[in-house]
Amino acid sequence: MIRIGLSGALSVIQDKYWQGADRSHVNNAYVNSILRAGAAPLLIPVIKNRMAIQSILEVCDGLMLTGGEDISPLLYGEEPVKNIGAVSASRDEYDLLLFELALERKIPILGICRGMQLINVALGGSLHQHMDDVPQSTIHHLQQANRDQVTHRVTVEPFSRMHRVLGDSVAVNSWHHQAIKELAPELVAVAWSSDGVVEAIETTNQTLSPILGVQWHPEELSGAIPVMSALFSLFIEICEKTNL
Repeated sequence: MIRIGLSGALSVIQDKYWQGADRSHVNNAYVNSILRAGAAPLLIPVIKNRMAIQSILEVCDGLMLTGGEDISPLLYGEEPVKNIGAVSASRDEYDLLLFELALERKIPILGICRGMQLINVALGGSLHQHMDDVPQSTIHHLQQANRDQVTHRVTVEPFSRMHRVLGDSVAVNSWHHQAIKELAPELVAVAWSSDGVVEAIETTNQTLSPILGVQWHPEELSGAIPVMSALFSLFIEICEKTNL
């Protein structure tokens, strides 16, 4: 069975008996999306031990970089703007190490929301820190509707890998206030919202791991919308072919 490593998030427990204790966790929506695609999810705790992460990735056939806080703008050479959200230096360091070591192993990588942005920053790109400060942004990308509701459409590049399962256009949810500004040289944009925001990325560089990234949250839609479930199946298929 294909095994997919899931990047974890950090949080502090609020339960009265364990208040103040920190934990590594991942939303079950990610877990269930991988299970529905026929693979086994494996939570990778938020640690900074290089050898331990290497050892964990040795048993993973692919890596999913999950959503979370804003990425520190210091990582792409900018100072923080007033409307930047919460950042986590520990999470940034951990995710960058995960990405680096996954590239070393050449295992496929899927980035979701923050995960896609992290990939872009790690490869030399930059981000819009707050979409409301971008004049050309005309869509409300941080939706008020429930996360399992779609709120706008994206157009998909016909010759991309994701086009095979998403088609020419697909309705998505939208839970972000940051977005790709400068695309990293080794990535290609393969989907856009109507206001030009990059909504999906891939890599065509054969020396890198196969990379997919989406700005929306397909894990929150995959239980009810077949094309979103198919996106995870596509990733698992890429992992299977890469590990033959």
